[in-house]
Amino acid sequence: MTRVKMERRALSVWLLLAAAALSVGLWGADYNALPSVEQAAGYKSISARYYLKQVKYLAGDSLKGRGNGTPELDRASEYIAKEFQKSGLSPGGEGGSYFQKFSIIASTELGPRNQCRVTLGPQKSLDLTLNESYRLSSFAGQSDQNQLSGPLVFAGYGITAEEYQYDDYRGIDVTDKIVLILDDEPQENDPKSKFNGIQPTFHSSLSSKAVNAKNHGAKAVLIVKDINNHPADKEEDFSSPQGTTADLGIVIVRIKVAVADSILSLYKTRLSEIQKEIDTALTPKSFPLHGAQAAIEIDARHVRKDVRNVVGYLQADGSPWADEAVVLGAHYDHLGLGGRNSLAPKSVGKIHYGADDNASGTAGLLTLARAIARDKQHLRRSIIFLAFAGEEIGLLGSSYYTKNPRFPLEKTIAMINMDMIGRSRAGKIKIGGVGTSTGFRELAAWASRKVDLIGEPSAGGRGPSDHASFNLKSVPVLFIFSGLHSDYHKPTDVWQKIDAPAAEKVVRMVYLMTRALDGADPRPLYTKVPEEALPVVSSSASGGGGGYGPYFGSIPDMAEEVVGVLFADVRENSPAAKAGLKAADRMIEFDGKKISNLQDFTYALRSKKPGDEVEVVVIRNSQSLKAKVRLEARK
Repeated sequence: MTRVKMERRALSVWLLLAAAALSVGLWGADYNALPSVEQAAGYKSISARYYLKQVKYLAGDSLKGRGNGTPELDRASEYIAKEFQKSGLSPGGEGGSYFQKFSIIASTELGPRNQCRVTLGPQKSLDLTLNESYRLSSFAGQSDQNQLSGPLVFAGYGITAEEYQYDDYRGIDVTDKIVLILDDEPQENDPKSKFNGIQPTFHSSLSSKAVNAKNHGAKAVLIVKDINNHPADKEEDFSSPQGTTADLGIVIVRIKVAVADSILSLYKTRLSEIQKEIDTALTPKSFPLHGAQAAIEIDARHVRKDVRNVVGYLQADGSPWADEAVVLGAHYDHLGLGGRNSLAPKSVGKIHYGADDNASGTAGLLTLARAIARDKQHLRRSIIFLAFAGEEIGLLGSSYYTKNPRFPLEKTIAMINMDMIGRSRAGKIKIGGVGTSTGFRELAAWASRKVDLIGEPSAGGRGPSDHASFNLKSVPVLFIFSGLHSDYHKPTDVWQKIDAPAAEKVVRMVYLMTRALDGADPRPLYTKVPEEALPVVSSSASGGGGGYGPYFGSIPDMAEEVVGVLFADVRENSPAAKAGLKAADRMIEFDGKKISNLQDFTYALRSKKPGDEVEVVVIRNSQSLKAKVRLEARK
């Protein structure tokens, strides 16, 4: 017998013994009694060298951060497809390809007819220059041309904060007017400020200011830098490629301090002086700017582009379970040159390499495809390998796949997601989702011990990565994650900081999990984890000001573009569930306020407190329904 045949026979014996042990109940089996897998060709092929080669390419200069909607993301998808093909995976996409296309809003395109003019009485006007003295930050979803004009009102920081007894809109009428407001919030450098000391509250965010202005009836916002607290930023570079933000439901124009001072000169004052008065007394100084008007012409549109999931699979042959599948997934998109999700705003325009997030997980996926393909003849179930696009803009790729699966989801027995697996510390690895099926906790403990890692399990299957899309569809999930770090969403997340030997252990662990799931008899069944409301995150992480506000209990569907907020799910025993709200409901009104988007809902919810009863209006099966929801405290 040749050496190859000897290895095959040894591997076959291991697989038969493993299957026998698992049939006792994967979920309850003694994993430590399983024979060693070190003879398996696939397991032996896993190497730090091959893994790091993949990370280096995906996080290299040539792919420029793999931003959604960019040519570089397409190139990354083509590379992944070729690697799948080289490993022997069958194409699982459309038309016999490896690609599954879906459409996203990739960018905003500005036309030639953008104008902003400020009139200061009958004698003076300022014609502002786009990307020099003003920048368009939000155009409220309008397409092509749109014109608006109105009188100007100075509204301080543009904040209404009942919990701090502070309201910049008190005593002024801004209906159908354009408000001039400051960035940030009062006393932001004062540790004793009731605005959460030196930690920013959610009131300081642009989205909160936008919703507040809209709720007060304003038709547009002019926003200007807070120069007293940020003197280093006095000279803003409006030519930098920050672009237009997401649709915030109202037109927002960012202007330079010199423009604001020209407007305020009508009242013989300057921006810095008014700001100092507000911060000193923590008292609003809002007033109508009589004689000042602004006229804004907008020529902009959203640009849609196709992006692609990459789908490859290994088909099990000759097994009664061949029509069932295990999914291995990782997202391959990142931030490109930064943009609004960058945590290094002064580095927007520089490559955000995304080595850990998530070239590391994608490299793990490619390494596993190569390894498991070598054991294809022993598979009892099919294995699907999914590289997702659109994760960084709302889990769009995984959401699209779960609505258009290669294998029916009822035949998908589990999904393992790898997101940021390249920088484990002290031999530790986080394993989420162990409560989503009986036996997953034991599986995670066994597989991590086998490769000398310290598994840190958590039960829930929700979270800000692609496994959440499968969990919503009642597929058992495991989430592999080495933890956050200071380079997250910054240009400094580079391949040189990846710990390839540690990542090799993580990949070996996922290999063991996959092979165990492949032979599981009976198949794992989904268990819904009774998750409490998300805890109130510390102010330093969440923006303070009471975290997320009271508990409502809905999970938004970020993949669907609708007016309102579409619920992907409603948490069991939550206030929303108790009020009869369901998945697929679309909320259009909350406590008498129109809800056009998630920002509207977030702002409205944060204005309430536990115990408040609010009336909501949802659309269900084309019918409008009202429900009363009693909000609860987060636990």
